Amino acid sequence: MMYKMRSIAIAAAVISGFAASQNLMAVTCSEDVVTYLASGAFGPNVIQGLDSFKLAGEPYTIYLYACESKQPSKTGSDYAIYTGIELTGTVQSSLITQPYTIKPAAMTFTLVEPTKGADLVEVAGDVLVEGSQIYIRATIALPAGTLTSTKIVPFSSVSIVTASSVFSYSYPAWVASTVYKAGQQIIDPSGSAQKVITEGTSGTTAPVWNDTLDGTTTDGTVVWQCEGPYTATELSVTGKASGTAAPPPAPKPDTLLHSEGVQVITAHADGSQSMRPLSAAPVDLLASSDKVMLQFYASGVHEASDVHVQIAGQEVPVRYAGTSGHFPGLDEIIVEVPRSLAGMGKVDVALTADGQTASPVTVHIQ
Repeated sequence: MMYKMRSIAIAAAVISGFAASQNLMAVTCSEDVVTYLASGAFGPNVIQGLDSFKLAGEPYTIYLYACESKQPSKTGSDYAIYTGIELTGTVQSSLITQPYTIKPAAMTFTLVEPTKGADLVEVAGDVLVEGSQIYIRATIALPAGTLTSTKIVPFSSVSIVTASSVFSYSYPAWVASTVYKAGQQIIDPSGSAQKVITEGTSGTTAPVWNDTLDGTTTDGTVVWQCEGPYTATELSVTGKASGTAAPPPAPKPDTLLHSEGVQVITAHADGSQSMRPLSAAPVDLLASSDKVMLQFYASGVHEASDVHVQIAGQEVPVRYAGTSGHFPGLDEIIVEVPRSLAGMGKVDVALTADGQTASPVTVHIQ
């Protein structure tokens, strides 16, 4: 029963960790974080271009995160432009069965509060999709009066003005000194699509592009082939948008694996379990065919979305990673000890949580 409860807890910890990573992200603020959210569906009909990713009619959810005190890089009488605003979210495509999670990307973000007409929120920048960079641009129209200023401030949930809203995607612009893989495409300054036919690293300055269909351009060690004039895909946007403010997340505690209080848990074939302190005797993997696990107290684990443990350099199954039910303020982690480690003697146990590795703990396996 305890093992089953631990399994349920593992699933809950993973789900809650994923949700926290999606909602808090990597924004570092000393004041409130404003989260701009747009969710709904793309229009069912393509306005222009070829909908290669098959987004038409499919749902989307986009988050943008910014510190409330962030200052614009450029302002005008009715607009402000901000750079380095973090974007993430999910989109659905008819090509796949599960929503695609957009990896965090830095965007240019513009707030427009005109004297007449709808308020506008504009987002533009490169995002990574299935290993390839694409350039996206979205203009989200909001009812007039939604924005109280062009500063980073919250606003109540409103319906998007679809008639004045558009989302587009295309290949990105060329970038100097960049590794390009075969099949990747960019848009050159004349608006033609260029496709990599020989992968390599682009030059330090832009080449003179050959815009003849199927013509080639040598660029550093990359060879491009012209695919002809390119038209960005445009779709209408439906749904709702909002901006909410919340205090920044508290700093995560350092990841620690405690050497004191380590317990050996043995799961017997009849379904029962026994537990003893590791300090009483080494881990014995040869005594029986029972499953052997180690329980450690730790810190910095229960909020982590990605937890790994290695014993003697070998990745081992993590059976539970979460808060301790015995000592408030401490986390707990349970790992299975594979039989392949039998006879290893004194070995290190290394814990990594969200990329942060704790100092190793030594255990004795006979």
